[in-house]
Amino acid sequence: MAAFDDLTRLVPPPPQPLWANGDWNEVEAALGMELPSDFKQLVGAYGAYHFAEFLTPLTSFGGRDLLVGPAKRLLDNGDRVCWLTDRKPDEWTVVCWNPRGWYYDAHSVGAVEFLLGWLSGHISTNIFPDAFEFAEVD
Repeated sequence: MAAFDDLTRLVPPPPQPLWANGDWNEVEAALGMELPSDFKQLVGAYGAYHFAEFLTPLTSFGGRDLLVGPAKRLLDNGDRVCWLTDRKPDEWTVVCWNPRGWYYDAHSVGAVEFLLGWLSGHISTNIFPDAFEFAEVD
């Protein structure tokens, strides 16, 4: 995947990612759906990594269930990056939304391509700030 390679060049994965590995079949069975392959690759390489100190892929592996449990309790406080699951998993659209106001912004890309675009400034959303706004200023 070109987007994944570009992402790892932009943000090198940690040498020992936190909560990166586990049984995807169990996770997908608990969710009742298959997940996109780029998301599984992202979690496998980065785990619960905190991109730009703002976005963290949700994983069910390790010490805390960050994916299945929260997916079942979706309406809480905090902006979300989800999928529109109307096609095959590798064709899902990324949707940024605010559950407090029901605002959303759809992007016709996968999870890795969205993350790469947001971190590099090529994709923005009106739901949350651009990644460069989190960059440290000297």
